Formats: sequence, C-alpha cells, structure tokens
Amino acid sequence: MTDHPTTEARLRAALVARASLVTPHDLRPAAPPRGRAWGTRRVYGLVLATLGTAAAAAAAVYFLALTPGTPVHPVPVPPARTPAVGEPRPATPPPGPTAPSVTPQAEGTPPESR
Repeated sequence: MTDHPTTEARLRAALVARASLVTPHDLRPAAPPRGRAWGTRRVYGLVLATLGTAAAAAAAVYFLALTPGTPVHPVPVPPARTPAVGEPRPATPPPGPTAPSVTPQAEGTPPESR
C-alpha cells in the first residue's frame, strides 16, 4: 500500500508548481475585438433572416394571388339545382294591382291618430 502523507506531499508540490505558472497578465481579461469582424454566427443569422423573409413573402404572394377564392380568382357560385332541359317552370301569379285591405272597426272606438 502507498503511504498517504507521501502522496499528499507530492500532490501539493505539483499543485504549487502549476499555480506558480499563472501570472497577473494571464488573469487580465482579453482585449475587446477591434474593427468590423463578421463571425460565422452573424453571417448565418443574416442568411437565415433573409431566407425567412423571402419565404414569408413567397407564401403571402401565393395565398393572396394564386389560390382560388381570392378577389383575383373568385370561385364560381354553383347553381341552386342542376338545370334540366324540358322541365316546365313553376307557375307564378301575374303581377297586378292588389286591393287595399280594410279592417272593420267596432262602433264607438275612435280611429287611431297618426
């Protein structure tokens, strides 16, 4: 079996050696980028936004102009029933003057005033 104090001493020595390699310069934050830098994420975002806008415009043109039932291409109204040749038309009374209807009033009731 290994001796624990020896292993612990070696581990401490290794950690101290590793810590001595870090300087204050390493702990300082990196300088911000300068100039106009286009990253791949920014380019992909721009391409996706452009493709999305083009797809939305194409869908709007399709649904507003090319589908039937729009004001540009109205759907024809089907007839109420299928027309048949040789069927007699239903008889309609000829238009004519109508007699005014008079309602009899009971005696003693005054006529309504307007």
